Parts: sequence; C-alpha cells; structure tokens
Amino acid sequence: MKSMLRFHRWVGRGLAALLLVAALTGAGLQWLQPLPAAAAAAAAAPSLEAQARALDRGLAMLRVTQPGLQWRLVQLGRPALQVELEDAQGRRWRAELAATDGHVLDLQPEDGLLGPWLLRLHRWQWLGPAGAWLTGLAALLALASVAVGLRLWWRLRRTRAPQLKRRWHRRIGILALLPLALLFGTAAAMSWPGAVRTLIVVLGGQPAAPPPVVPQRPDLAPVSAGQALLSAAAVLPEARPQRLYQQAPGLLRLRLRGEEWHPYGLSQVFMAEQGGVVLAVRDARQLPLVERYVNVIFSLHAGAVPSWGSPALALLMRLAWTALALALAALLLTGLPWRRRKQPV
Repeated sequence: MKSMLRFHRWVGRGLAALLLVAALTGAGLQWLQPLPAAAAAAAAAPSLEAQARALDRGLAMLRVTQPGLQWRLVQLGRPALQVELEDAQGRRWRAELAATDGHVLDLQPEDGLLGPWLLRLHRWQWLGPAGAWLTGLAALLALASVAVGLRLWWRLRRTRAPQLKRRWHRRIGILALLPLALLFGTAAAMSWPGAVRTLIVVLGGQPAAPPPVVPQRPDLAPVSAGQALLSAAAVLPEARPQRLYQQAPGLLRLRLRGEEWHPYGLSQVFMAEQGGVVLAVRDARQLPLVERYVNVIFSLHAGAVPSWGSPALALLMRLAWTALALALAALLLTGLPWRRRKQPV
C-alpha cells in the first residue's frame, strides 16, 4: 500500500510539468483544426479538377515570387489549399492558395504560426528522436500511475480524505480514469510505432510493404502536382483525396480517405514524378493490421470523428477532449504538495 502510494505520488509530481504542457497543447491543437464541412458546403466545394488547376497555378506563382521554395505537402479537402514548403536552408513555410483560382492568400514561415509551435511542444520535437522516446516513456509511466491510482481508490473508497484537494483528486480521478488510460496508451503507441509494428509481426501479423522503388526515366517529362493529383485520385475514385506528399526525390504519394476513421485516410497511391506512372496502390480495405492499427490509435488520441461525422459531432468531441485535458490538469494540481507538512518535534 505504501509503495503504491509512493509510486503514484512521485510519478505524478515528476511528470506534472510535462503532462500539464501535453494536456494544454493537445486541447489547443483540437480547436485549431477546422470543423468538417456540412453536406451542403461539401457539395458546393470546388471540384477536384478545379483544385488541381488552382494548385498548379498557385505553385507556379510561388516559383516566380519565391524561387527558393519547394513544396512538400498539400492539404486538400478544405476551403483553401494549404501547402507546406521548404527553402534551401531547411526552413519550413506555409502557404494558402484559393481553391478556385490558385491565388496566393497567405505565405509565412512556420515558426510564426501557432499550430506548428503547439505541435512541436506537444511532441517535444525540438529534442529530435529523444522527444518521441521521452513522450512514450512519460505516457507509459502515467498509464501505470493511473492503474495504481485505481487500486488506491478501491482501497480507500470508504475513507474520507482529510484535505479538500485530496477529495477532489479522488473524484476527478475516478471519473476521468478510463479516458486518461486511453489517452496515455495511445500516446505511447504513437510514440513508438516501430515497437508496435514489431510486436504485431511477432504475434503473427503480416509485415508492412516497403515503399516502391522509383525507376530512373530521365526521358520522361515530369508531371505537375495537379496532374499527379488527378491521376492518382482516378485509381481509387470512391475515396476522397486528403494529402499530396513529395515522399522522396522523384516519388509522389497521395493519401485518400474512404470510410476510415482516420481524418487523413489510410489509402495511398504512389506515383513517379517522371512520367506520372503509378508505382503502387495501398487500399485501406486490404491493408494488414501493422498498417491499419493507426486508424484506431490516432483517431482515439486526437478525438477524430468518423467520415460521416457532422460539425456538431466534431464540436462535441472537442468539448469532451478539452474537458479531459482540464481534468488532467486538475488532477496534477490537486496532487501537488502546496504546503509542507509540519514535522513533529
């Protein structure tokens, strides 16, 4: 009993600052994401052909005004096309293009944007690979502390805590127990994806397919981003394009969403930039578990709504996840020793 109480207390105190930052930044990231469009707004959105033309026109304008920038990612399915770019020094930029005519609405470095800053702070990305390990270790320790807290609550459920903050700590803890365990477990799984995939393969799962090899065809003309978008989307016409990546030199990847829970989808089409040849197709309905588990893990952690979710449901999920973040902050604050105990003479 005393050892469990000591473990629960010192894990909470030792991780209080880190978990408090993760809770508040996670809640902030929730509200920075756009709500899913209603059915009427989605029907009135520009067609994929119009978005492809606007993308090519906007990237051409950026090449003229900012010749040192190279696009890396295009976010589709929103009122404006969001493009992530990178300059020769490795500095990242973000641009917004009008989805109808490709007019550049905004262009600014990523360092000055709130969303990327919160994401780096949430994942401790400035520590490099050590940030992912730190996040995963903290999530595992917090998950163990939740389990120990449940055991302690069961042992002390009939006793009244002497202090008000301890009574509130018990009440909030038992109400938020399962959602917090869910958040900490999914955070650990996302922090160590290699370990999770290895475990799935060891337990008998099929390994993930390697990325396709880009053929060297200098005789073929390169395709534009808009052409690649249309050609790759035609391979899986029942899915909606979500993101277009420059996966590697000469390799483009389109991510599509069908009926998956994941907000960016799991289906992928790989295409060679030279000639626009489709190299591989990964249909979400045929993916092995080692690639499909992200559909549940990420969606649960981020509070994502299914593909049929309405704006009202997305707003309700954000309110629930924000309340959970505030509950975690309350647990951390009520568990801290605000006054030093008087030592007996």
